[in-house]
Amino acid sequence: MNTLFGQHTIRNERVSDQIISILEKAIFDGELKQGDKLPTEEKIAKEFNVSKVSVREALREMETKGIVKKTRGKYGGSFISTPALTGIGTSLVNCFLFGSLPDYEIIEFRQILEPVLIEKAAYCRTDEDLSAMNAHIEECENELTQGKLNLNRHFRFHILIVKACHNNLFTAIWESLPPIFETFTKDWQINEKKLRIDLDYNYKFYDCILNRRSDEAKQLMYQHFETTKEIFVGDKPGTGKQI
Repeated sequence: MNTLFGQHTIRNERVSDQIISILEKAIFDGELKQGDKLPTEEKIAKEFNVSKVSVREALREMETKGIVKKTRGKYGGSFISTPALTGIGTSLVNCFLFGSLPDYEIIEFRQILEPVLIEKAAYCRTDEDLSAMNAHIEECENELTQGKLNLNRHFRFHILIVKACHNNLFTAIWESLPPIFETFTKDWQINEKKLRIDLDYNYKFYDCILNRRSDEAKQLMYQHFETTKEIFVGDKPGTGKQI
């Protein structure tokens, strides 16, 4: 690893960015691997002939990216890590909260992809997926029977559908959606009858996935979005939103 630091000269640019570029290239080239422990900040600074402040800044940015993980203690230090897909979801939520990602684009995103994803789920689902879906439906049924109106819990069934596709990228995105969904549905008119209609769709989705009726599941999802628009948004005066 010493050759990594010895073969590079830091230019008169933002020093921390150059350090990041060098370390990232070493990771991509396989010179640094997941779990490798980096030298101390003092040693890196000495090898690059830069300040510890610049090294610390570079490692902090890499930690934010999920490329470096810092641990404390006797065997602590800075280690090469693998970025978690949860960062994608966090960025998505932040974009929504700060207004750069409007709700109608998220809704359109769902409308385009969920019919395709439930079709895939019907092929790829496992017994564990079915068990999770069934348990979730029972939970929603119990809540509805008790008069608890929780649309957000119903939405989480859609996350289970996406999980049944066994694609980590889709799962990471859909698992980030609940707080966004909760925000733009807070003004929807919700009652027991509407939630019963919504839950009945989840029963139908489950049956299609259970019996691998992929085409029917896909068409049912299209129908679900139209019904949701009608019963939750359509009766709200002055709304221009779609679902």
